[in-house]
Amino acid sequence: MYSYDKAIVIINANIISFSESITGNAILIKNGKIIKISSSREILNGVKGKYILIDAHGRSVLPAFIDAHTHLIDMAKRVDWIDLSKVNSLEGLKKVLQTIAEKTRKGDWILGYGWDESKWLDERRYPTKKDLDEVSRDHPIFLRRIDGHMAVANTKALEELKIPKGTPGFSVDTKGNPTGVLKEDAFLLAEKRLRISVKSFRKGLRRIVRLAIEKGVVMCHETLSLDDFLLINLLASEWKHFPIEIYTFILESFMNKLIDLGITREIGAIIRVGGIKIFVDGSIGARTAALYEPYSDDPSTKGMLLMSEDDLLEICRKADKASLQLAIHAIGDRAIDVVLSALKKAQINKENRHRIEHFELVHDEYIPEVKNLGIVLSMQPNFIGQWQMPGGMYEKRLGKIRWKSLNPLGKLMKEGLIIAFGSDCMPFDPFFGLWSAVNHPIEENKLSIFDAVKAYTLHSAYAAHIEHITGDIKESNLANIIILNKELRKIKSDDILNLRILCMIARGELIYLKVG
Repeated sequence: MYSYDKAIVIINANIISFSESITGNAILIKNGKIIKISSSREILNGVKGKYILIDAHGRSVLPAFIDAHTHLIDMAKRVDWIDLSKVNSLEGLKKVLQTIAEKTRKGDWILGYGWDESKWLDERRYPTKKDLDEVSRDHPIFLRRIDGHMAVANTKALEELKIPKGTPGFSVDTKGNPTGVLKEDAFLLAEKRLRISVKSFRKGLRRIVRLAIEKGVVMCHETLSLDDFLLINLLASEWKHFPIEIYTFILESFMNKLIDLGITREIGAIIRVGGIKIFVDGSIGARTAALYEPYSDDPSTKGMLLMSEDDLLEICRKADKASLQLAIHAIGDRAIDVVLSALKKAQINKENRHRIEHFELVHDEYIPEVKNLGIVLSMQPNFIGQWQMPGGMYEKRLGKIRWKSLNPLGKLMKEGLIIAFGSDCMPFDPFFGLWSAVNHPIEENKLSIFDAVKAYTLHSAYAAHIEHITGDIKESNLANIIILNKELRKIKSDDILNLRILCMIARGELIYLKVG
């Protein structure tokens, strides 16, 4: 990395800005900030002393991405787990696990993540305890689904995890025997009982930081326990300059502790507390998103409400009074209704910019309510590309009519609502999110590439109360900038997936460079 006292000059840039009309094609950066935007000739004639010169050669230069909903710390914890995202069948899953089991000492855990049965070529069902027992009864096996709302465990893992049968989300068959499927509360309890070493976490942290830089992400909005918040601060302090900012939402169970300690949004620098994370329902993939009507592919369930409106109301009032921003997970229409009702009754302060995370199954009447309450919508375009394309999992789970109401990005943008884009690490890739938003299967809900980028930059900065210092390219802003390998104004929608980062500047430091 280069020192803060050395200037950086970017010339021949095709600058993308959202809050100013940019006529120049060059940027002067010094002391961490954008000092001047002008012509390449004027910048070069005016700069003094030593500086780093970067020629963009007409490529797009834009604000670095801010991922408004990630789980990078969870990814760091799973650095030594098996990535099952490329497995395309149940039989393929068993073969991968069998190979691992043959190399693993008896009694040691086999941990995996990322499986998605909706894309399997043979049986599109959740694996069960029976399936995993066929692989091994000598190893505890625990496999987390891609959505992070459920997992499946074998008999030995269930014995070691000791999850009480009555725990919400602990699945049993008609005879009362565990199926091995663990959802929501049961899943979270299981994950808490899995031990992660600091050594492994440190290795994982370095890996996810590299990944964030390669993807052009300068800031992430994370959900953490208070313990994880402390650990990530300790590990980040080992770096001379920790390159990405982390805006955290602490799990609701720690809210009273935060309030007692007097922790507010102003506390912290590179890693700081934003507010409180609340889960009101689950996911469509796990069939735990709370719906008014049953799931089309399983009429026996309408999902799960994980919190009552009365309990949510109490939390909203307390957090709002303490100026802690709320990030409330709500995917299904029933869950969204509960959230909007609680926020109205709580008479929230709009200046806190409370958020609904996901906001997927949307009815038209929700839109004016969101606008009146000043709510920020933290949405994940990746879900569209993963599961909302025609014939995909969302259509199967919900049927065609409800499928059309999912993730109405274009409609919400036209109504002037603030949408902040995040990846939810499914996958952690802004370009996949941009592609998904631009190629939404419902014509009226497609976004332009510029609106999609705005949601991943300026709107995500707004969602963290920092739009006055970052999220856009303008003079006096922090110099958080990326250079792409292509020009956005000329790119075709299918070519968005081929976008790459050639250069990244974070708080005025050159931290990634692929051009000469």
